[in-house]
Amino acid sequence: MRPAATTLVTALHDADAVRVAGRISSGHRMHVAGNALAAARGIAARRDQLDRVCGPDADHDLVVTLAPEVDVRAVGMMLANAARSETGDDRILRHVVAVLRADDVAHLLWSDVDDAFVAAERVVSVVEYATVIALDRVEPLSGRRRRALVSLLHRMAPHAVIVAAPAVRSALDLPASNGGAARLLASGAGWMRALSSDSGRTDTGRGPRDDLVTVRYREPLPFHPGRLADVIADDLAAGANGRVLRSKGFFRLASRPDHVGSWSSFGAMLALDPTANPSWDEDAPVGQAIWFVGERLDVHAVERALDGALLTPEELLAGPDVWRRWPDPFPVWPALDPSHEHRHD
Repeated sequence: MRPAATTLVTALHDADAVRVAGRISSGHRMHVAGNALAAARGIAARRDQLDRVCGPDADHDLVVTLAPEVDVRAVGMMLANAARSETGDDRILRHVVAVLRADDVAHLLWSDVDDAFVAAERVVSVVEYATVIALDRVEPLSGRRRRALVSLLHRMAPHAVIVAAPAVRSALDLPASNGGAARLLASGAGWMRALSSDSGRTDTGRGPRDDLVTVRYREPLPFHPGRLADVIADDLAAGANGRVLRSKGFFRLASRPDHVGSWSSFGAMLALDPTANPSWDEDAPVGQAIWFVGERLDVHAVERALDGALLTPEELLAGPDVWRRWPDPFPVWPALDPSHEHRHD
């Protein structure tokens, strides 16, 4: 029996996802909300029902709209993993379609708004694991701003095809797919591909109509908390050395030697959060690994500023007991589980 091919449609606004889903659906649709596990289970149950009702030779599909808070990456990977364990074939996901209002995204990126963290994180989550990005409301943007937005989306989601949302009138307007879209969810985001590359720090990728520059910053030393705070406020602020539009990766603060930090920015919003991995985990990244993409970035100035925030040889030799006592201006992170604190002994 050929299982129902599934297409996930996600957006910042339910109405946008529902509108596009209605155009590309052949009749079988559903909407899911809640946590990723519940969503994946609901989709799997509906697929099984379709498979039984439609019969082994039917050419049927399922289009699923996800509420904005649902983690599309987690849902897609759960569906693929379940299919692999049941049938040995994970080719179950035809497309992940992200529907964006271009003017809203441009506002987050270029207006210097610095308190829309939820909206920014949702944009990132729907874009970076999409196979199709459908852009709506592009008319308010200037030609230059439109080109910059499309270029940024291409860098964030290198595998995605970007289309105008009004041009998507049926499933035939989507790219061909072998059902393996879920395989891109594990490592398809632009920042993942960039940081896993063995090439050098900088890849300008600059064309005659494209002012975007990407930088891969990798260093094994931890950051000094005070100097890093100064770099973020002064050197990475818009206008100082260009404008950072998106950055993502992992970082280490000397004052928090047990933790590995997650670095994520979109527009003027920067979130520095702890990851689940303690620093001594064998899979934990060492030092700094951060990917930046922005307009007219002064690469050498950005690298010089970040280098200046790294520990000096004398500071490094002082050791963690001294580092922990340094003033640390960043928000407090939860303490690690004490039962795991000595796994490295």
